Amino acid sequence: MFELSHHALLWAQVLGFISMAVGWWANSQKNDRQLLSGNLIASSLTAVHLGLLGSSLGMFNQLLNLLRFATCRTRSHQRGLPALFSSIALLQGWIFAEHWSEWCAVASAVLMSFALFYSSGTKLRSAMMISNLLNLTLSVYLSSWSGIVYQVVTLLILTRSLMPYRQAQCFDEQTA
Repeated sequence: MFELSHHALLWAQVLGFISMAVGWWANSQKNDRQLLSGNLIASSLTAVHLGLLGSSLGMFNQLLNLLRFATCRTRSHQRGLPALFSSIALLQGWIFAEHWSEWCAVASAVLMSFALFYSSGTKLRSAMMISNLLNLTLSVYLSSWSGIVYQVVTLLILTRSLMPYRQAQCFDEQTA
């Protein structure tokens, strides 16, 4: 990692908090299209944030997320794209990963390459929870305050969004 001045570090963290707010809004949406569109915006802001914090892998991973979110919203050209995005994520790992937490971000990128194209609703949100857990390790390693808070609160938001489904499913099983 490179060293930022205190002033530049403060602005990098502010940008991370803005990205965090956009991501929270996106992840609280019931509509998958809004979820994807909001995460597209959050990914672009997070790419700059992570780049300023010194993680080339994190920055390129978020740029890949941006492309994935933009592409999967149409869902019409999905043939081969998940494998292509996964391959790019693995290549980024080989080139840029310097710490095991960055490999967790690569694993998250591979998971989301398939989940975004082949899942929706509760399955998509469940995959996003696993992805957030993996990305939390990178945020801790980089001392990204906004990243840590974002990942933890997003896990709570996604868990909460899955709760009514789980309760309804349990109720259906009991009444059957």
